[in-house]
Amino acid sequence: MRLEEIKLQTSPFLEKYLNGDEDAASFFDYKEPFNNRDFFKRQQELKNYSFPRNELTEYLSSYNQKIGTSDKTLNNIQKLKSSDGLAVVGGQQAGLLTGPLLVIYKCISTIHLAKQAEKELGVPVAPVFWIAGEDHDMDEINHVIVPMNDTAKKISLKAASSVKSSASLWQWDPDDVKPWLKDVFRSFGETAFTNDFLAQTERFLYESDSIVTFFAKLLSCWFSEEGLILLDSGDPEFKKLQSKYLEKMIRNNLDIDQAFKMQTKNLNSKGFADPIEVQQNNAHLFYTKNGERILLFRNEHGFTSKEKDFTISVDELLKEAALYPEKFSNNVVTRPLMQEFLLPALSFIAGPGEISYWASLGKVFRHFDRKMPVVMPRLSITLVPQRIKGLLDSKKLRAEQVLVEGTEKYKRDWFDENRPVETNDSIETVKSDIAKSYSQLVKLAEEIDPKLLPVAEQNLNRILSEIDYMEQKMEQRVRQKVKVPLAEFDEIMLELKPGGVLQERVWNVYQYMNEEGSDLIKDLLEFPFCFNEKHKIVFL
Repeated sequence: MRLEEIKLQTSPFLEKYLNGDEDAASFFDYKEPFNNRDFFKRQQELKNYSFPRNELTEYLSSYNQKIGTSDKTLNNIQKLKSSDGLAVVGGQQAGLLTGPLLVIYKCISTIHLAKQAEKELGVPVAPVFWIAGEDHDMDEINHVIVPMNDTAKKISLKAASSVKSSASLWQWDPDDVKPWLKDVFRSFGETAFTNDFLAQTERFLYESDSIVTFFAKLLSCWFSEEGLILLDSGDPEFKKLQSKYLEKMIRNNLDIDQAFKMQTKNLNSKGFADPIEVQQNNAHLFYTKNGERILLFRNEHGFTSKEKDFTISVDELLKEAALYPEKFSNNVVTRPLMQEFLLPALSFIAGPGEISYWASLGKVFRHFDRKMPVVMPRLSITLVPQRIKGLLDSKKLRAEQVLVEGTEKYKRDWFDENRPVETNDSIETVKSDIAKSYSQLVKLAEEIDPKLLPVAEQNLNRILSEIDYMEQKMEQRVRQKVKVPLAEFDEIMLELKPGGVLQERVWNVYQYMNEEGSDLIKDLLEFPFCFNEKHKIVFL
């Protein structure tokens, strides 16, 4: 493997945050994520708070053993039992086959930063991956995107139910999923590694009772030897730890919403757009009724659904939170707060969108006399397989050029330099000669009858259009002769920047392991990545 680092233009907010711009940094409690001084400050801050360490480690041990784990992970869980034990936290929804590559990079980032922090701070630091199993947006997680017929194609798995239940409760029949799995692997093409990967993945599939368990088992298989701790936020057993914190969120609900709105207005005043949709009277909590996850809104009687077909009083909701915490789940505003209550989070590993919405949460944290953890941008990586490296070399292109500018300009330049026949000058000469000769015919027509002039002009235009048609046909034949080299530009673009977005947001890790083998993740884990503002290009 070989590494290059480049600066890429990102969202305006993220770019300012990475560059230490005061307008962006002012929305965070720790403003220099790449400076370890902020980690020391956060370590001291966390000494002021208590956490349910015994209950938490008990749950984490039970859950991780259930999905299959290693002694390294179980030892890391025990680090959180210690009064000075800290966590580096990353997280994501439970996508099929782990979703896009960025999920893998979040895991790697979480593991790397925990090791780095433990070494620098001299205290136990555990890597924790928060699986957002309580989310119900199936359209975001029920598919894998694969390269097919020179484009990115989505292969989706239909949910067994249309009810908006959490992913952890999605009805799951492995026999229904197996044909989908085979379709996905078929799209990757057969290599020396395909059959083993498929057999292993089918085994995990049949051991899984939900999409979340399937996701967790895959991550555990790849990362438990590195000590990554997994938790499922939609697991009823995990929710048992949340009752008293849910009570806080219910009693302080108006304050939470007002703090969020005020911080969003502050973002707007600095010229930044709303990172999270602002809805009137949003309670930022979900309640599950008859298997359906309902977003709550405040009203004069307590809380209601958006459609007003469900209402519950504050007292009733508090009672439900005490007795049945598994019925509750957080939204994007309260989830980081619940994480803060439950985990001694030194740092949160965040993608670009997450960094933007965490910027709107500072006043929510401060309402509870808390500070946000150090928000660390995750590693952002583009993989360049040897096949694509060969194509780049043949076109005298650099991966950086593709990521910054795309390939269309270079494709046109290559064609202009390498076209086998130049037609343009010849066509223009023919057109000029015809127009010159035709002028004599126009003059003769005018002498015969001036009314023939429009007919003569129409006739000339028709002749010139036939020449244009012939030019198009010749151009097609010219392009046919260089069809393969031109298509290689498109192949490069599809691999490195499909649809104009970074590879990590589209392609799945299996696509690369199918080519490179199971050591790919191990090699990435061992690579000495540095946390900085730069994008990583890894040549495989």
